Amino acid sequence: MELYSLSKIRKFIKEVEENPLKFWWETRKMIKWIVKPKDIAEGDPPKIKWYIGGKSNICWNAIDVNLDENKDKVAFYYMNENGFTKAITYWDLFYEVNRVSYLLKELGVKKGDTVSLLMPNIPEALYFALAIYRLGGVIAMHYLGLSPQTFAERLNDSGSKILVTASKGFRNGSEIRIKDYIDKVLSEYKTPVEKVIVVGRGFSDFNLVQNRDLLYEDIVPKGKTYVKPEEIESNDPVIIAYTSGTTGKPKGIYSSLAYIVASTWALKAVLGFREREDVIWILSDLGWLTWGGNIHFIPQKRLTGIIFEGFIGHKRELFSRVIERFNVNLVWMPTTLLNMLKSLGEESIKAGDVSSLRLILNTGEPLNPGTWQWLRENMPDVFIADSYWMTEYGFPIAATPFGLGEIPYKPGSAGLKFFGVKVVDDDGKPLPPNQKGYIVLSMLNPAMGRLWNDPDMERFIKIYTSRFPNYVYTGDYGFYDNDGYLYVLGRVDDIILAGGNRVGTMEIEGILVSNPNIAEAAVVGYNTNNSYRIAAFIVPKAGINISVDSIRNYLQDKGYSVDDIFIVRRLPKTKSAKIMRRLLRALLSDEQLGDISALDDINVLNELRAIINK
Repeated sequence: MELYSLSKIRKFIKEVEENPLKFWWETRKMIKWIVKPKDIAEGDPPKIKWYIGGKSNICWNAIDVNLDENKDKVAFYYMNENGFTKAITYWDLFYEVNRVSYLLKELGVKKGDTVSLLMPNIPEALYFALAIYRLGGVIAMHYLGLSPQTFAERLNDSGSKILVTASKGFRNGSEIRIKDYIDKVLSEYKTPVEKVIVVGRGFSDFNLVQNRDLLYEDIVPKGKTYVKPEEIESNDPVIIAYTSGTTGKPKGIYSSLAYIVASTWALKAVLGFREREDVIWILSDLGWLTWGGNIHFIPQKRLTGIIFEGFIGHKRELFSRVIERFNVNLVWMPTTLLNMLKSLGEESIKAGDVSSLRLILNTGEPLNPGTWQWLRENMPDVFIADSYWMTEYGFPIAATPFGLGEIPYKPGSAGLKFFGVKVVDDDGKPLPPNQKGYIVLSMLNPAMGRLWNDPDMERFIKIYTSRFPNYVYTGDYGFYDNDGYLYVLGRVDDIILAGGNRVGTMEIEGILVSNPNIAEAAVVGYNTNNSYRIAAFIVPKAGINISVDSIRNYLQDKGYSVDDIFIVRRLPKTKSAKIMRRLLRALLSDEQLGDISALDDINVLNELRAIINK
């Protein structure tokens, strides 16, 4: 169904909210079923089950059903930050995935088993992920850079007997010695891992532990083989993504086959991809649920994907050169990487020919108005779209669904609030437009994840639904306007009191980054010496000198003020490029930092301490 106007899309969202089961039943057609579902749902939220009786296989959907007509079509291009490229056709994918499936099957992997992946963005990561799906197994994704203890805890939580890794990876000009890290973790901590499969990548400067480690290149079958795809139930788990919890206990969110159905519809709605035609680049490392799009909807919809190993900021022109090299049509990338492009200057998007690019989808945090304006001015023919997701929900909370129709983009908003999204007060009562409150979600959604090792959902209910029964609590604060556009003002923990009013950190950040001299900003409230202060951390654009006084005057002109302003080179971010504001608060208040396993580069903390202490 094509909906072209704001009023029609709003009407469509309302119709889905009034009869969600009807909509989700129609949506089952987003994938092909080996055994068709006989009913849409059973049970009550949050313990609801979807597509009852339905059976399928993600790998079969991605490769087998597409092979006859797309055998020679490129499924993926691999490229690293130094420019090395490799094309992988659908036949290559079928050939390699079956070889890996055979290997894993010989090692005892069967339906329902978890296999852990800790790998850089390389073709073998795709092969192993799809092979695990082919066998009906569960992928446990882990991102590079976890502390040894945190990684060991997640291996134990997932119960993986097999760990797949690579000898090393490369990022921002540096070598990451992954196998050495694996050896350290497995020697210092007790885990269920019995076998480690190492993709050597042509290197030999690493150790193989006898009776445990297996070199992929030596043990994978040398010729063509075939492994029949396993049928799995629609509510069976397929992938686990770990998020950083505050309790110290691993928080693994698992998604089911039903998630693949709902998320594929969502990606069609927000990206507007053209089946069989488009080239799409998902800028995500393995370990984040976003990366999973590479292994389900890209091949499933006969698209061509980009697997990029490295950091797009390694060279100023790299982003536009990738788009030029592969005629990329769609890009899905996190907010802070878009902010980084702005900080690198026009060369980042003009050095290469980006005329093939139709849309950039932002995800992670709402795109600040300053970055949006800069992108629009420098790429006027490219749609800048937005989407606001939550790993636990697996579906957009808000988005600009340009795949349904062109609607106005409102800078600072996350787009139209999607099905069942509400803003409530302290008592859980829904609020009308333009009133600030807590953002909560309806639980009628097949994409909603569950917690691994939580069979009765007791932990899920405690974490996500106890604060506001009948809703999933996002932990975010915001409001929506008269048109239904949602504005996220910050995490509830980041809401600060200023002049007796609740002010969101993102409100002030949005003002700051509208300054053409500022690339990024982070604002936090913190306690010190029995007083409450507001601090702003400012990253200037490359080559720009900016003063504290000029920033303070700029804010005052807009009706805002902060107590402390720090000019910094960079901000603490997660591997998925989200700003870790709680670390800024902890540094300012001289408190324990807590879990820093998600931090991209630990050295940033020493840089920030030096600036704060000065």
